[in-house]
Amino acid sequence: MSLLQNGKVRLRAADLSLPHGGRADFRGQNNAIFNLLSAKNVTMNVKIENADFVWSKRNVHGTKMSAAYWTLRTLMGKLIRIEYNTKDKGAAVYVGEEFKMRLVDDASNEFILDNVHVMLLKSKLRVRTDRWEMSATKNSFPFPLLNRGKVLLDVEISALYDADNDVVAPHGIFGQAYDGDNIGIDGAIDSDRHSDTTTKAQAEGAIEGIWSDYKMTAPFATDFKYSRFDATSAKHRDVSKLMGKQHAVGKATRSSKSTAFSQERMAA
Repeated sequence: MSLLQNGKVRLRAADLSLPHGGRADFRGQNNAIFNLLSAKNVTMNVKIENADFVWSKRNVHGTKMSAAYWTLRTLMGKLIRIEYNTKDKGAAVYVGEEFKMRLVDDASNEFILDNVHVMLLKSKLRVRTDRWEMSATKNSFPFPLLNRGKVLLDVEISALYDADNDVVAPHGIFGQAYDGDNIGIDGAIDSDRHSDTTTKAQAEGAIEGIWSDYKMTAPFATDFKYSRFDATSAKHRDVSKLMGKQHAVGKATRSSKSTAFSQERMAA
């Protein structure tokens, strides 16, 4: 992931841009689930897989997001779990502990339960609560003629409220950046531009703890070291312990987007 600026999160495994700016790359691990956002009653995880692709004249051995998973608790206390991946048609919505499944696709109406809204618009799945708007979009790799048939997910997250001042401070690989300041933090970045390269950066310096702290035990898991799903209060991360380069970025932007590849960062 590259934590780029201007509120855009781009995924190579993932290239991220956080609400307060900052840059880093995150390779993740093949066939592993990682938490992107953990907030009160909201968890968003993604599956990362190895991906070999051609970038202009370069061969890159990287990773991609292949599935997104949400676990949500509605205002009335009902559990909803959602899966959207690059292979299946539509999104699977599971309601309640009995996991009753409903399919949300182009032919279905918007799914609404209490404060949770789920809608598929072409290849973009939008998941919305009263506090968060999140989406996952199926996209082809850049240079599609050189990467025929290869598909990945782009992810977008926006806070619809003042997440920086929430009594339960959000966390996760990029949720933690709603930390109440306007400081961007740069972490490890893959810089190898040889003709055959393998990504390796794990956002060192830009995230609290280490990359494996964000690895989840299952697609819909909510519990991990920095979980906020069931919390009644939680402090912001301690920015003073982050070793990445810190820089003021002015007024914080609330939107974070993942768009798969950073054109300016991966130029041949």
